[in-house]
Amino acid sequence: MRKVYICSPYRAKDGAELDRNIDYAQQLTRQALEAGLAPITPHLYMTQCMDDKKPEERARGMAAGLALLKGCDFVIAGVKYGITEGMDREIHTANMLGIAVIDANQIKRHLEYEEKQQERVASDYAKLHKCKHCYERRLCSLMGHENCCTASACTAAYKRAYEYALSHIREWQET
Repeated sequence: MRKVYICSPYRAKDGAELDRNIDYAQQLTRQALEAGLAPITPHLYMTQCMDDKKPEERARGMAAGLALLKGCDFVIAGVKYGITEGMDREIHTANMLGIAVIDANQIKRHLEYEEKQQERVASDYAKLHKCKHCYERRLCSLMGHENCCTASACTAAYKRAYEYALSHIREWQET
């Protein structure tokens, strides 16, 4: 499961705005869960044990949140109510680390794009390595066919190579 960092406003000028910001962070977290992601939303839980109004506690909370951000696959930025100072630091940190920042309204589109990109990588891998996945490879070489899998009839090896690539893409991307 992919880890995503939820970046949205927390600080507020009054209780009603704070409630709105917390509701929004919860909506974004729920949206990420429903998309099959593992969301990290530090401002929903760190504020339960630290006082955001105390500068030293806020700084510790922000530092801990940024440390969590570094281990995420991408950041979901909830900008519906603007970008706060804290959000700006999170977005800047993600950009410096090369972690994609996705607008909350674009999660579905981003996931679809990544899926298509993975399919292209798997297809390219399968085209190049299908002979390694061909169960008949030895038989073909014994019969004098040097590159059996290049024939259009060998779709089973391509499928095996494609499935292998899809199951290992995340692993390859991490190295």
